[in-house]
Amino acid sequence: MFTLNTEVKRHCSGLLGEILDESPIVVIQGARQVGKSTLARQVTERCDAWSVSLDDTDVAALARSDPRGFVGQAPGRLLVLDEAQREPTLTLALKMAVDRNRRPGQFLITGSADFLRLKTTGDSLAGRAEILTLRPLSMGELQQRRTPEDWVSWILAGAPGRIQAESPEATRECIISGGYPLALSRRTPASRQRWFNGYLQSIVTKDAEELSGGDFPGKLPQLLRLLAAEGVSEYVAAKMARHLGVSEKTLGGYFDLAHAMYLVEALPAWGVGISKRVIRRPKVSLVDSGLAAVSVGMTVEKSRLVGGMEYFGALTEQFVAGELRKQREWTASPFDLYHYRHRDQEVDIVIELPDGRLILVEVKSGLSVPKGTFAKLEQLIPGDRVVARVVLYLGEQSLKIAPGNYLLPISSLWTHPDSAS
Repeated sequence: MFTLNTEVKRHCSGLLGEILDESPIVVIQGARQVGKSTLARQVTERCDAWSVSLDDTDVAALARSDPRGFVGQAPGRLLVLDEAQREPTLTLALKMAVDRNRRPGQFLITGSADFLRLKTTGDSLAGRAEILTLRPLSMGELQQRRTPEDWVSWILAGAPGRIQAESPEATRECIISGGYPLALSRRTPASRQRWFNGYLQSIVTKDAEELSGGDFPGKLPQLLRLLAAEGVSEYVAAKMARHLGVSEKTLGGYFDLAHAMYLVEALPAWGVGISKRVIRRPKVSLVDSGLAAVSVGMTVEKSRLVGGMEYFGALTEQFVAGELRKQREWTASPFDLYHYRHRDQEVDIVIELPDGRLILVEVKSGLSVPKGTFAKLEQLIPGDRVVARVVLYLGEQSLKIAPGNYLLPISSLWTHPDSAS
């Protein structure tokens, strides 16, 4: 069992430094305990910065009583405001400060919710702030890869070099464990279970109530467990609402809150409008495969059993999409992620580049791949726009089946050579 016993340098730290040199306000947003404060500290250790946390009730009270004085407490320095969603009305004072002085690198804000979109937020800071979304640790970060993994750029370069693939069991453990730093620092599965239980309890009893303005959605825990049990699934509002015993409108409020807390990710449908037979619903999942696994009691041992193999397949798809989302923050080849389903056939992940080129990805949680998998991908989305079709599986062997068609280990997402090598 892998245990994280050291502080990890985040791949996006260089990007954060660049943004601070260009923008007066930088906002690091992401779920609780993904490492936002640690990233802010790692970057600001090299500059003249003053940090305050709004988790401190005395500090929050001061910010509430004198917002203009609060944001002006460190003139000429970088002011770091940690957990700023506690006082979202500070945005008006930040707006006024930046309108008076556009100097880059004035404010670095962290938040465990998308507080710029909260009803209580005074201003959206549009045109004044740049946002960096931080997710749980990527596998490349966990393994302290010196060069950030950039799988899409590597595929576009023709997948050069040799892959030092992880063993199937090591990859399985990566999927079950996820990327929350503090959970990974626990030494036993039982200890990780306790950490995740406490994490979810804190979120649903404190953060959710605070962010909802006291209108606490009592069935948020059930929604999170339902999403965890599905692994990754299409969002069918009527079905989920019936399962929870609420209206579709109420369900929408739950989802808005979960999205605002960065607990839920959505994978939009690709190709809307191409055909009436194309399924238009997004796929939804929890932000981290480890969080999902613990929520339903899934372990490495259970994932090998008949009753757990199907769920592990959905969890594996969630994991792959999650790793690609993390890499979007630093990739040299910007891309968007989608899924595609036509009647009863689907492509797990569609990667679309700004120029319209596509990479199709099929995810398999077994050691072998069914015959006809590549033919299915070619049939579902044909045409010159598709530059690569990739089947990711739990095995270790890498094969180039045909020009642009690759059979690759799931671990190639973080063990691939640099695309320039």
